[in-house]
Amino acid sequence: MNPLITKPAIAIVLLATGTWLNSTAATPGTTRAQAISMVRSILKSHAVSCRISKTLSVEASQAKTGWRVTAKVVMAASGTPRHETLVWIVASGQAAPASQIASEVSSGCP
Repeated sequence: MNPLITKPAIAIVLLATGTWLNSTAATPGTTRAQAISMVRSILKSHAVSCRISKTLSVEASQAKTGWRVTAKVVMAASGTPRHETLVWIVASGQAAPASQIASEVSSGCP
């Protein structure tokens, strides 16, 4: 074998392998299912204190910085059941309220 041909070939293989290893070792972002699960967990943990009687739906759509998770719930804070829409932005494993009512629910409805 010609060493002048072999060395560049080895370099290309090592470079390609290193690039592949770096891309597979990178930590993936929050998935859609994880984002929905985080919001469901928030709703469940504050259901009693926030008088959430029913969760109608929890949906996630791709947002610029992660996921926009929208939850439709039935609340009875004033005694009369009301349909409310709560919104969070989930990114990097954190759910940040994106609406006033989501903020209140996240803090346990003071």
